Amino acid sequence: MTLIELLVALTISGILVAGVYRTFVSQQHTFTVQDQVVDMQQNVRLAINRMTRELRMAGFGRMDATFFGAGKMHGIYQHVVNPGGGGNSVTVVGAYQAITTLSANAPSGSGAASSKVDPKFIQVNDASGFDTGSKQYISINGDESFQIQKITGNQIELKAALSEDHLAGEPVFLVIAITYSFGAFEGKSSLLRDDNLGLGPQPVAENIDNLQFRYVMNTGETLDVVPNNRFDDIRMIQLTIVAITDKPDPELAKVGDGFRRRTLTTNIQLRNLAFL
Repeated sequence: MTLIELLVALTISGILVAGVYRTFVSQQHTFTVQDQVVDMQQNVRLAINRMTRELRMAGFGRMDATFFGAGKMHGIYQHVVNPGGGGNSVTVVGAYQAITTLSANAPSGSGAASSKVDPKFIQVNDASGFDTGSKQYISINGDESFQIQKITGNQIELKAALSEDHLAGEPVFLVIAITYSFGAFEGKSSLLRDDNLGLGPQPVAENIDNLQFRYVMNTGETLDVVPNNRFDDIRMIQLTIVAITDKPDPELAKVGDGFRRRTLTTNIQLRNLAFL
């Protein structure tokens, strides 16, 4: 083998190795991008599915104005749907958690100290999931909701008397106010959820670039900002959420910030509000 032949062979080998390496780098880049895009899409889908499920249940338990009272729920909320400022947060109230069941029949007109019908309380199988603080709001069978006045063992005295008959075995729900918002959590922009029971906002999904709520009223109009006196007229929430990849793509960074984004929009019918 001559020196010229050796040089030619080395040159060809170098070209082949460079081509293979470039193909490998390109495939590795494609795999990394696809992996991040899949994570981003799965992340935003899980987030929007949970939000949709809980927002759709707003108002379950039939909470009218007498439920919220002058003091408001947690001293803040007095409507089933409470839009936040800026359009990127909303608080909905509903009977979301089945905690226990009635252990005895509860006739209409009973359940409160002012009742003219005995007993002056409702009897449940386990009252440990309630208190007279943040967990003082309950719903019986999803038919009517009340505030708790006093708990003695498994006997719960309500602030108002029952307006319907209830039978032993019916579920008793904890009514909570769930707030969805957009903000930072441990340095990452996130979708946050707060059940207003003391833990504060907790992340539902990270790498959320934007969150917006718009509201469809009972008149059919769509509003970005709802006047306070029209909160009870909301019938649908239009939710838009923008997810972002965890890391930037160097190729995209040449013409932008390098992050890929996905936008999902859905309309959530508040089916319980028509019955309040």
